[in-house]
Amino acid sequence: MKQVIILSAAIGAVALSAVTAQAAGFQLNEYSAAGMGRAFAGAGVVGDDFSAIGFNPAGMSLNKTSGIQAGASMVSLHADYKGDNGAGEMGHGHTRVTRVMPNGFAQYKLNDKMTLGIGAYVPFGLATDYENGWFGEMHGGLSQVSATNISPSLAYQINDMVSVGAAVNFELIDARLTSSANGIAQDLRGDDWGVGYSLGVMVKPTDKMRLGVSYRSKVSHTLEGTVKLTASDPMYAARLNGKYGVTAKVTLPETVLFSGAYDLNNQWTVSASARWTRWSRFKNLDVITADNHFPLAPIAGAAISQTHENWQNTWFYALGADYKVNKNWTLRFGTAYDQTVIRSPEYRTTRIPDGRRIWASVGVSYATGNIQVDAGYTHLFLHGGNVQGGETKKAKPNMKYSSNAEMLGLSVQYKF
Repeated sequence: MKQVIILSAAIGAVALSAVTAQAAGFQLNEYSAAGMGRAFAGAGVVGDDFSAIGFNPAGMSLNKTSGIQAGASMVSLHADYKGDNGAGEMGHGHTRVTRVMPNGFAQYKLNDKMTLGIGAYVPFGLATDYENGWFGEMHGGLSQVSATNISPSLAYQINDMVSVGAAVNFELIDARLTSSANGIAQDLRGDDWGVGYSLGVMVKPTDKMRLGVSYRSKVSHTLEGTVKLTASDPMYAARLNGKYGVTAKVTLPETVLFSGAYDLNNQWTVSASARWTRWSRFKNLDVITADNHFPLAPIAGAAISQTHENWQNTWFYALGADYKVNKNWTLRFGTAYDQTVIRSPEYRTTRIPDGRRIWASVGVSYATGNIQVDAGYTHLFLHGGNVQGGETKKAKPNMKYSSNAEMLGLSVQYKF
């Protein structure tokens, strides 16, 4: 049955894929409100909050005190779409998805050289949600995932010029996917824990300059869960209705981040970043049965579907600036360009209608005593692109997307 094959092929999209707008594929940056204000230029080496754990753990050495930080980012994606579903039905519509992602970091200075830290944040995620009964519902309804990292970390300042850092990334993926076709609704849920690591180096050639490079390893997952089938027609309900075990192997890619910051004077700091992500790891998606009861593949270990994704590696570039108005207030500005993972429209799907992005960011901080409050805002100009393939090659949608997104971050720091 085609609708079940479509569901199975999309399992990996959900297992891999909060909103597809933030970075290429389903990569996220939004765990620093201060960083958002400068479009994440200088990520990990600016030193004005405790989020270096998530970008470059060596940057923890920049904070001369211990402290904690708690925050959240809201992402809202708006998309207009039109076209046909690949099965002869045409239509148009609008989808809007809003998600809130919390984050938290803490650092403790053991001595002048060594800093311990821990972070909880979401480096990968996706959410897309179409209205019930939309003309392309065979290709997906709700798709959402959160890949949460819990990262204990350590930074060591070798001398006045060089610091190094490392973190262990314990990563939990939790996913849900729904779709419907020919009177049969599907609801898939799955999760998995994986482990990776991050390494970083920061160099201070002068008191005014910080340069950093960091590496985040890949994390391999085997998503385990169930797909619930619900048929509205009693003729099929007896045979199809129920929950069935499925698995899908997913590898979240490694990244290399280059960042720099330079204090022009007591008021102005300029910053820049470039990040490479190895999305070419996402070439194929195989969805496997986990038991002997799936109606169409009653043998455990059988491939329900095999999908060729063929994503490409991407670069993210950012430029930013901070302006210290006085001892209490700081303003931030930034812009960024983010490449798309999609090689051509035939590999773009309705679940991940990824396209290149241009960022426009502003931010502000207020500090008094041991407390600092940070806020950041970003508008994303998205090139939605065309979908000319989809989750399967048996029912090719042909659709055009026009999208934009807003992001808002807020955090509070306490230093002690």
